[in-house]
Amino acid sequence: MKKKLFLLFFGFVFWFQFCEAQSFEIENGKDKFSVYFKHIGNLIILPISINGSVPLNFLLDTGSPYTIITNLNAIRHFELKKGNSITVSGLGRDIQNIEAYLSTGNSLTIGKAASEKSEIILIYEQGFDLSGRFGIPIYGIIGHDILKDFITEINYSRKKVTFYEPDYFHKKKNLKKFESVPIEVRGKKPYLNLASKINEQEIRLDLLIDSGSSDALWLFEKNEENIFIPSEFIEDYLGYGLNGEIHGKKTRISDLKIGSYHLENLTTSFPDSISISNVVRKNRNGTIGSEVLRRFTTIYDYQNKTFYFKKNKYFKQDFHYNLAGLELYQPYPDLPYLEVAYVRKNSPAYFAGLKKGDAIRYVNEKKINTFLVNQFEDKYSAYQDNTIYPDTKKRESITLPEIIELFKSEVGRKINIVYTRGENKEERHAKFVLEKSI
Repeated sequence: MKKKLFLLFFGFVFWFQFCEAQSFEIENGKDKFSVYFKHIGNLIILPISINGSVPLNFLLDTGSPYTIITNLNAIRHFELKKGNSITVSGLGRDIQNIEAYLSTGNSLTIGKAASEKSEIILIYEQGFDLSGRFGIPIYGIIGHDILKDFITEINYSRKKVTFYEPDYFHKKKNLKKFESVPIEVRGKKPYLNLASKINEQEIRLDLLIDSGSSDALWLFEKNEENIFIPSEFIEDYLGYGLNGEIHGKKTRISDLKIGSYHLENLTTSFPDSISISNVVRKNRNGTIGSEVLRRFTTIYDYQNKTFYFKKNKYFKQDFHYNLAGLELYQPYPDLPYLEVAYVRKNSPAYFAGLKKGDAIRYVNEKKINTFLVNQFEDKYSAYQDNTIYPDTKKRESITLPEIIELFKSEVGRKINIVYTRGENKEERHAKFVLEKSI
């Protein structure tokens, strides 16, 4: 009999009735260890080894109750058993069932910690490609499985995650500069209850803490709780889920309070009802994501239901979003081009003439970078490819993560894109300036 599982990306919700005992332990009786991470599009990418593989990129997602492999190439090399069949559904506008399996008895290693009996969800869905969306190899997602066994400190300034044995943490960790608030852990996911100001009204929000969301805040409209979309908004592409594109409205709210800190003028997304039709919204108002979390050094203590935090060097930065109105992905990592996934109406990219499906060849005179997806024999994950062109110029390359950050940079920045359309190989030019819409 198939079990049913709901997968919501970013932000996961699972109902699962069978779980194998599993826990991580630090080698040689150590009390803590640290792992440096890649910070891509606000997301935390950590090296994880499965069944003795070379370390591979996994997304650390506090909103995920399970370890998930999303890369079909990786599934073939990890010596994983398919296990029990599961029905999967998720965020997005398409209604479909996704092929997935539960694999048990796997070894997982992160830094100096290992678990020998780990469950892993295998997603057999060709279109659900994290690597192409972020422009680096990403093989899967890890969350509660590692967070439940340690107290976890995420230092965004130093790009470092430290895992502590709980007894050692409470005896040795200096918390004088940290504030703390209580969290609830429901369904293997952490939640905060925070004060906010929306449309000039003070409103309490019950929010999933989701380090796997690159946005600041997602909210669900609830008339009975006075959660309405502010009058100034744009219709926008909010992301890509297991069931396709996620659309909605992007706006700003006045204030969100975390402890004594006030975050003002936050970018806030309200996904439309079709995109979140599979989301259980009864017990929460939305999600707090990494555009907020990255402004603090954060500590998750699941066992004592406490969230510690102190502001860092990013705290005073403005809340940015994609000012170009252009969403890109890399369909073939070994080919030097990106494809347009979405163009926001009335955005700078829209008025410059770009359309969905266009192939982006250069951005600001830099060639699109390629990257490797098969790391099983290669110890590196990406390479820069400087090519000499007929005009004898060497072109520097640019990665998709760099372009994502470029589109969120300051108002007034000039963007020059060279692209082709359809079967016509003639190069076209789109020039525009980044502008705020909200």
